[in-house]
Amino acid sequence: MGSDVFPDELRAAGVTPRELEIFWLVGDRLHNWEIADALHVSERTVESHVSALLRKLGGADRQASPNRQVLVEAAERLKALRDAAPRPKPISSFVGRDKEIDDLRRLVGANRLVTLTGPAGTGKTRLALRLADLVTALPPAVLVDLARVPRGQNGEREFADALGLVAGDPGRPRARIRAALAKGRHWLLVDNCEHVADGAAALLADLLATTRGLHVLATSHGPLRVAGEVVYEIPPLPVPGEGDDPAAVLSAASARLFADRAAAVSPSFAVTSDNARHVAVICRRLDGLPLAIELAAARTRVFSAAELRTRLDDRFAVLTDGARGAPARHRTLEEALNWSYELLSGEERLLFERCSVFPAAFDYDTATRVLGYPPLSPAVLVQVFPRLLDRSLISRRRQDQATEYWLLDSVRQFAHRRLEASGAAEPAREQHARHHLGQGVAALTGLCGRDQAAALRWFGRHWADLRAGMRWALQQPEPTLAWEFLAGICTGWEVLGARGELFEWLDTLLERPLPQGSLGVRAAITCAFLLDYQDTERARAYAEQAYERAENASEHDRALALLALGWTSRAAAVAQGSEFEVLERAVALFERLDDDWHRALALFRLGLAVPDTPAALTRLAEAADLFDRLHNPVKRSNCLFHMANLAIEDRVRLDEAATWLAEAGRLAGAGGNEHERLHAEIALARLDQAREDHTAAEPRFTRLLTEFRQIGDLRCAARCLHGLGGAAASAGDHGRARRHFAEALEIAVGLGDRNVLVTSLLLLADSDHATGRPDRAAILLGAAENLAPTPTETPEPPLRTALREYLGPTGFATALATGRSTPLTALHSL
Repeated sequence: MGSDVFPDELRAAGVTPRELEIFWLVGDRLHNWEIADALHVSERTVESHVSALLRKLGGADRQASPNRQVLVEAAERLKALRDAAPRPKPISSFVGRDKEIDDLRRLVGANRLVTLTGPAGTGKTRLALRLADLVTALPPAVLVDLARVPRGQNGEREFADALGLVAGDPGRPRARIRAALAKGRHWLLVDNCEHVADGAAALLADLLATTRGLHVLATSHGPLRVAGEVVYEIPPLPVPGEGDDPAAVLSAASARLFADRAAAVSPSFAVTSDNARHVAVICRRLDGLPLAIELAAARTRVFSAAELRTRLDDRFAVLTDGARGAPARHRTLEEALNWSYELLSGEERLLFERCSVFPAAFDYDTATRVLGYPPLSPAVLVQVFPRLLDRSLISRRRQDQATEYWLLDSVRQFAHRRLEASGAAEPAREQHARHHLGQGVAALTGLCGRDQAAALRWFGRHWADLRAGMRWALQQPEPTLAWEFLAGICTGWEVLGARGELFEWLDTLLERPLPQGSLGVRAAITCAFLLDYQDTERARAYAEQAYERAENASEHDRALALLALGWTSRAAAVAQGSEFEVLERAVALFERLDDDWHRALALFRLGLAVPDTPAALTRLAEAADLFDRLHNPVKRSNCLFHMANLAIEDRVRLDEAATWLAEAGRLAGAGGNEHERLHAEIALARLDQAREDHTAAEPRFTRLLTEFRQIGDLRCAARCLHGLGGAAASAGDHGRARRHFAEALEIAVGLGDRNVLVTSLLLLADSDHATGRPDRAAILLGAAENLAPTPTETPEPPLRTALREYLGPTGFATALATGRSTPLTALHSL
């Protein structure tokens, strides 16, 4: 310790600067004459100052060796306080944590005990050391590392060593620690308390109670529960959102940490537009956990960011080989989590493992119902659950008066590996699946009624749980539970909207026959409604099967089967009458059954079946008003969307269409229905195009195409391609326009939607005509007219007139005939 450092303890005792110089030299065991020679003073002057020091620091006023030894020991102790256990010096940059540092600089100055808590790997020690370097209002911090202290002990030996106390009575280390801290001001950084929390807490409580100038900054997985303790929870680092803009990705501290550590092992590494999206996903999947991100970044010597991203499913095999010299628990992600796991009791481990069945956030009541089965009763769970919170193995956040909990993804995967290893995974997954799939069906009443907003919020919060539940249900020998969920919601999927997983689930379920009885009727009806988004021919086949199965079913099931039949007919005649007639019967039947929800649904479909636009708009407006009276904003939004679509197609009432779409978007947003929000957006893009504003429309169609594909709505994906082709044609790029129209036709053929097919064929024909291929254009026109003949009383479309004039009557007729006879699957490759 340099002579320019003036310890608070000596200053408080009234030691002068000259006495301080002599004090350090006495501590170096120099004789008085040596001190006099070094300071160029007389030996008598040195003797005088030594006497003063002995007086001020508690020794007798004489030069006897035992008393002078008091000064020697005091000097050694104060030197050790600064020098014997220096804090580790970081060898890498410190990234982020600006808010935490600002908060903690204020807290450590105002409070005598501040404890940093958080899960393993969140960077508590690094933040504490950083804070120790920055804080000037307190004495320099002395690090007391308890990591190596055996469980059940209190770390007194480590405290004594850190304070530089020379060996004394081994039975009384605490008294000597108290004495060392009794004078002056001291700041201890007590690290890694979690495994000796009880002993460390008792020792700190004693030291804080018996000293006045002691401040402590502790790190632990949870609170120490010492009187006066301020607990500061260290969250993971913020993670970047979606996107591939490097600047936006690097605005998140987790991405900056990844980039910094990756560049350290691979100097050419940088976040670019090519890898920014992958870096963002890595940071999100690792929950912004600093240790995990540093371990992942180290792997960029071997893998690109894209390759590393795909390997995170097996993260415990990948995130290893931490820095040499680091504690063992920081060299691999699994060891870091295992450090926490080993501290748990048997009941705590069991509950922790069971919590891993939740793929996302959950509330306490749900945890009780799902996890509270033998040997963990709800009464035991209420005691054990808070202990997992205290150990930072469960994270939490509070919104308004509700608290939700979750496991960080790495923590969840670790816990689930332990659950599977114990052989207890299957019953836990079953409990989780049955609860959530049952709750989903129970939410149907609200979904179609006055509590729609609350029901939609429930589905939004629990979709990950439903996905996990269906994954389990589909793995069972009998798919009854999966069908009970899908068919239990049935027409409610019209409110929830299409989601990509629905069609994957259906594909798996339909590998086996439908169930028997009433469940089989509802299953067929559900297939008809859902497959209508992707394959209208299959949808119609399931509607017909539902109608046949419903012959001996309840009257309500028969009405639903009739609705499914009308829903999938697409203006084609069926054995039970035209689409219009079937839907009219369904409307009447639901009215007699006092089922306004399904009556409104039938009215809505009737509006789409009516060929006359003014009459169709009237029907749709009637359905929209009924949905409004039913407090069903999602389906009212859908009605408004289709009203706007009809107006846009006929280029009528465009100002009203804009108003309808504004309300549709507002209703969809308020209800949290992503599908209906996308519907409103595609209609707005079409409205822009109808007003010749292709510059605004094209980027919307581009973005929406990806989103509709993701949720599995192929009909709207084809409409986006129509829009993109129209934008390209308006710019004179007919080659690009044709590619978009050809892709739309390919989707429409697979979809089997006659309206989308006809539109795709006509647009493709227009494109071929514009690029000098009238023969091909006429073939496509023939295929379109084969699906939807042009009424004789309507004026001939300009395209038809132009093609006849160019090809001549005979050539035109031949091309039309070729189009009528060419299979649809061959048309897009002409």
